[in-house]
Amino acid sequence: MESFNIDATSRTPALSIDPGTQTMEMVGESYPEDVRSFFGTITERLASYFEAKPTALTVNIKLTYFNSSSARALMELLDQFEDAANDETAITVNWYCDPDDDITREFAEDIASEVTKVAVNILDLDADQD
Repeated sequence: MESFNIDATSRTPALSIDPGTQTMEMVGESYPEDVRSFFGTITERLASYFEAKPTALTVNIKLTYFNSSSARALMELLDQFEDAANDETAITVNWYCDPDDDITREFAEDIASEVTKVAVNILDLDADQD
């Protein structure tokens, strides 16, 4: 699989999957008009990535806003990560939250409690800024 990128729009986040560095990053806001299509593309690309039996994937999620439909799709992505982790791929999710956004932090904490093989780190959004 080659690197895969989606540019951000006013309603969808930027997304990149880089097999060379074994990273995925999702940055921006997520409230697409067609959630199934947007996240379906991501799910398909991740399936291709995991078919190659990678040793790891580090996922950086930096969403400043997402709607309830996106939240459901994100939960499905975590299920996909959990399946890959069960197939011996080390998955780490770094979920960056605005320190003042309790709703996003609670959602990330809920996600973390649902998975057993995926390492979920909940970090402040500005933690990686200098």
